Amino acid sequence: MGAKRIHKEKALALKNILVVAIGGIVGSLSRWAVSLAIVDHGFPWATLLVNYTGSVILMTLLLYVRHHKSPKWWWRPAIGAGFCGGFTTYSAFSLKIERYFNDGKVSSALIYAVASLVGTYILVFATNEFFKTRWSK
Repeated sequence: MGAKRIHKEKALALKNILVVAIGGIVGSLSRWAVSLAIVDHGFPWATLLVNYTGSVILMTLLLYVRHHKSPKWWWRPAIGAGFCGGFTTYSAFSLKIERYFNDGKVSSALIYAVASLVGTYILVFATNEFFKTRWSK
């Protein structure tokens, strides 16, 4: 019985790796497409947009899984870790902040940081409130 259980655990781990990888590929390509569609002229609008959007997608996913009896097993790893992990970009955020500071644009760095952090919090809070009332019934 132990060998069967180990085999099932390995198969599940491989499935999870596969769906995270596929989600990551789709998320990364989507991030790249946004960066091609929205050229940043001074302010990192594309990065802000993907981080806002990714936060809403992740919050929606978590709330959906919490409030529905049988979501698909692959949704959290594929959409959460995979897509949102590939789509959102904390590294681009931090690099832009660092570049602003190095260029002596402290006010731009602060505006971008506040817009990113506060905006994301507001969107996550609003998403939570929106779906909590609909899916709690």
